[in-house]
Amino acid sequence: MKLLIDVGNSQTKIGIWNYGRLSNVSLSETKNFLKNISRYKKKSINEVYITSVISSKENKKLQTYIERNFKVKSKQIKSTKSLIGVKNGYKQPSKLGNDRWCTIVGAYNLFKVPLIIVDCGTAISIDCVNGYGQHLGGYILSGFDGYSKSFSNADKLKKIKLNKKNIKNNLATAKNTKDALLSGYMLMVTSAIEKIFKQLQIKIRKKPLLILTGAYGKQISSHLSIPVKNEPNLVLKSLGVISDRKNPFMNI
Repeated sequence: MKLLIDVGNSQTKIGIWNYGRLSNVSLSETKNFLKNISRYKKKSINEVYITSVISSKENKKLQTYIERNFKVKSKQIKSTKSLIGVKNGYKQPSKLGNDRWCTIVGAYNLFKVPLIIVDCGTAISIDCVNGYGQHLGGYILSGFDGYSKSFSNADKLKKIKLNKKNIKNNLATAKNTKDALLSGYMLMVTSAIEKIFKQLQIKIRKKPLLILTGAYGKQISSHLSIPVKNEPNLVLKSLGVISDRKNPFMNI
């Protein structure tokens, strides 16, 4: 039984991977993730796999905690030039975020088709993969929190409190400033996704599979005019798939 840990900037997801199936998924704020991991100590864990965007210092703390409480050494995926049939599109492969690389490799091995992967987290990352497993590069957009903070110097706008839970109700022409900000954000993100979808379709002469994941992927997908597959636990599933195929990990 494997413990999978996806440590993001704001949130951390944890799950159990056993015989190719994901279960017992939990979510917590990253600042409290060690407390959440402790909930799994009663499980029969014999392997621990991690993808993480936190600092090396914090990763060391995580490694120590895992060894002390689970009596195993954790292994972490690193962005590399290639991995189980997927080639990294970055000129400097190690510069691609480990979490992005994990989803790129995992998703391609799950579906084996051209892909656009949109991860809606602290930032929105968009990655494209052709039908041969070649990562074509990607894009990074502001997440909702960053978008909200971008108005901090606008005296009249900074007083408006935005809530990302309200995004799903706002895409039409707004009749007040708060809704205009929310509609503007949704329009910006969905327009970018649909533009990238069309560009890739023209380039590869085939419709790619569009996958949305992350904290508010479902909210964004509901406003897209193109087919979309929601995979809220894509990073964990990808981590599990990669761990089953071979051992491409390095000790933290």
